[in-house]
Amino acid sequence: MLVSSFLLLASCGGSGTKAGITTGNLGGNWQMTLQRQNTTSTKSESGFLIQSGNSLTGEFLLTGDTNCAGIGAALGQISGSSVAISVSQIGQTVNLTGAMGTNPSSITGNYSILAAPCGSNQVGTWTATQVQPFAGSFQGTFTSTFSGGLVFTFSGTVAQGPNMGTSTASLTGNMTSTSAPCFTTANLQGSISGTSIVLNLLSAEGTALGQVHGTTTANVSTTNAIYDFTNSQASGCQDFGTAVLTLQ
Repeated sequence: MLVSSFLLLASCGGSGTKAGITTGNLGGNWQMTLQRQNTTSTKSESGFLIQSGNSLTGEFLLTGDTNCAGIGAALGQISGSSVAISVSQIGQTVNLTGAMGTNPSSITGNYSILAAPCGSNQVGTWTATQVQPFAGSFQGTFTSTFSGGLVFTFSGTVAQGPNMGTSTASLTGNMTSTSAPCFTTANLQGSISGTSIVLNLLSAEGTALGQVHGTTTANVSTTNAIYDFTNSQASGCQDFGTAVLTLQ
């Protein structure tokens, strides 16, 4: 019903853009912020869209100020610069309508939630930003909380897996260091959803060495993260602290 109503309105339009003409490719990774009307309450949707013609499919993870966190399937339509997306979240449906900016990697608009049986009906505004692929060479600066501010560095490469229209995409890679206290090489296996990344660190034999998780920028140039090296049984070393990854 949402998509049908949207297309009917778009076909009657006065926007100056012909209905049915797509002005941007919305396929890719998206980070959305939902601001509830007349409150400071916010929640986030993150995940991937696949575009085929004027149709959108995908999957989003709902987090933030909600009792109904979880993954939902997304269906949508594009007409000119106008966008309509419906996400079937756990126990509720999130309806998003909006317009692309002059740069199609951003969208703003209004949302409504039909809650049944989880949560409560609500309305508000939303903004969305397309997140670039997390891939390339990087430098990492790690500052240890456990060791009283010790600073060491890693360098490495990371690649992002294909867009499968799910809430996450895979990350793989490796990194090396000449100054790290616990280990000098690690393989990377992780995921990205919106601007949230998780990198699991593994030895060449597949032993878990720790994890880095944090938030990247939309252009993925800088990631602020927390790390935890937990391979104390294998190497007698344990460390945790903060990290900044700079993607080149």
